[in-house]
Amino acid sequence: MSNLQRWVLPLLLILGSGACFAQSTGSGDIRGTVTDTSGAIIPAVTVVVLNVDTGVSKTFTTNEAGLYDTNAIVTGSYTVTFAKGGFEKVVRGPVTVQVGFTTVNGELKVGAETQEVTVTADVPLLKTESSEQSTTLEAKSMEQLPQVAGGSGVSWENFMILLPGATGGTGSSQGTANPGQVVAINGNLPYSNILADGASTTLSHSQNANPAVFETVSELQVNTSSFSAQYGIGGAIFNQISKGGTSQFHGSAYDYFQNDALTAHSQFQTGKIPFLRFNNFGFSVGGPILKKKMFFFFDYDQIVDHGNNSATSNIPTTGMMGGDFSGMNTLYDPTTQTMATDSAGNPYPVRQSFLSEYGTNAIPSALFDQVASKMQGFFPTPTNHIGGATFLPGDIGSEGQPENNYFASIVQSTPYRKYFGRLDYDITPTNRVTVSDTQSDTPVVYPSTVFACPITCQSGDVDNNNAQITDVWNISPRTVNEARIGFTSQLNFFADLALNKGYASKLGWQFAKADDFPGIITPSWQYPFAWITPGSNSVYKEFTWDPSDVVTMIRGKHILHFGGELLVYQNNSTAWGNTNAGQFTFSGQYTQQWKPDPVTGVAAPVAGTGMEYGDFLLGYAQSWNAAVSPEYGARMKTPQVFFQDDWKLRPNLTINLGLRYQINHG
Repeated sequence: MSNLQRWVLPLLLILGSGACFAQSTGSGDIRGTVTDTSGAIIPAVTVVVLNVDTGVSKTFTTNEAGLYDTNAIVTGSYTVTFAKGGFEKVVRGPVTVQVGFTTVNGELKVGAETQEVTVTADVPLLKTESSEQSTTLEAKSMEQLPQVAGGSGVSWENFMILLPGATGGTGSSQGTANPGQVVAINGNLPYSNILADGASTTLSHSQNANPAVFETVSELQVNTSSFSAQYGIGGAIFNQISKGGTSQFHGSAYDYFQNDALTAHSQFQTGKIPFLRFNNFGFSVGGPILKKKMFFFFDYDQIVDHGNNSATSNIPTTGMMGGDFSGMNTLYDPTTQTMATDSAGNPYPVRQSFLSEYGTNAIPSALFDQVASKMQGFFPTPTNHIGGATFLPGDIGSEGQPENNYFASIVQSTPYRKYFGRLDYDITPTNRVTVSDTQSDTPVVYPSTVFACPITCQSGDVDNNNAQITDVWNISPRTVNEARIGFTSQLNFFADLALNKGYASKLGWQFAKADDFPGIITPSWQYPFAWITPGSNSVYKEFTWDPSDVVTMIRGKHILHFGGELLVYQNNSTAWGNTNAGQFTFSGQYTQQWKPDPVTGVAAPVAGTGMEYGDFLLGYAQSWNAAVSPEYGARMKTPQVFFQDDWKLRPNLTINLGLRYQINHG
């Protein structure tokens, strides 16, 4: 078999069967059974479904089992009209149609068709079409619930902890949900499948997802268990359904804001509340383009976060920078080192203390490493510990020195921008196309609260895009095809602001792997704190393509869904911090003293001797490492097929049967 045949034949099988992963359910579905007052099935009943908001209507006919199914229709408010010669016309509604199945049964009474009976009661809450456990949150409900808008703005994710069986919390970075982004449901792992209008928004490598702009969400369906065979990926399924245009022009303007005047103290905070100005604002507009044919909806959303980034740290005092460690661990001079052997035959170092050499526990400046001396020039001046706006004495640490002797507060600026657009076009009464797209741009500078930029600062630009186009074709009154292709991308560009600024030559460091400020690690966090972490220079580029197709057929009492999908993942990324000058680790081992144990005679370091910062001043590093990693590429394909049979034995009894198969390879 040729390579062409190996690819084309499986692809034809997938497309021919129709496809669905979880993504095919981006619409609503009204189905039901029509009977007379005695409960007898009535075939060939004309069922007209009218969208109250857009004025678009669609006509269906019950089959020999009295069943009808609209399959994929736009969510919203509908009236359902049942009519047949010899029976009174019945109008039900308005009925709220959400994503998934909505049961609307009709009961016709013998009489003149000119007579009309209107039933205004909404559909019952009890689900009889599916055994799935799901919750649907409508926009009007979420808008009335309080939420904290900080971080990446207001989001439906803030309400997930309210779901039955939910544990954990949400997390995000730069407007993008991260791994563990949605709470765990029913004890499952928190890695969930997040969809937008039925198309996947979850990336394969980072597991990041791009939640929709809160103002654009019409409703959110959360499936937690016993869902259809068409759904893949474990955990829970979150399907964001966007708002669309209507027959009338409409719009909104909003601003979710926070500031320090409205903010309360945290549990242990005293003094003045840190500066805060947070605004999540935007506007939306929607309406008709062609009457009862084409509708649009657009939203612009922006976050301006002038928040306060504050922290306390342990930094070297002026005396310590000069080598004076009075009142701290006794330091020993590694330049005086000789070797001895303990009772087990192991060699160990013997050193003289600076106290015995110079009469004080201090390192002479003549022994300072030149790179370390120049690096100290970038350390800030201690401010003592500060709580709120009141200066307080520093606490005394285990080594007799003040802790948290530096406080910094920096006002950040993080402008997030998001754009959303949706277009619905009823090309013919039997063919509808829906296009939606969300784009976001989140440029930001990450400031340090200890070192002045650009030493440990970095810039970041995270661009997200997720789009889908869906075509719903009513092939016949009993057969509907729903084809969809989705696309999601996330581009992360992080730049170290100290890169290519000449710091290596300014410090006199000859072995830098890149023109950058070196990193310093003191692994035990021993006072004084001398940890320096330069900004990261890295790139993450992830893409997901999601073509799928699903066919729905009514055959007697069986409503059949079958289809398939081909998920294609692409990841072109570097390691985090792929370009760096190098990183030093100072452990304090070179300013320690060793002595044999008086009982065993085995030598070991003496407690209360040696300091990590002392090793740093002398330039005696425990280790040094550097890495420059190239961009790598990863690819994965996931073909999937499913078959679902909803067997409607009675108007109030449905049996769900399903089979699913998928492969992951790459």
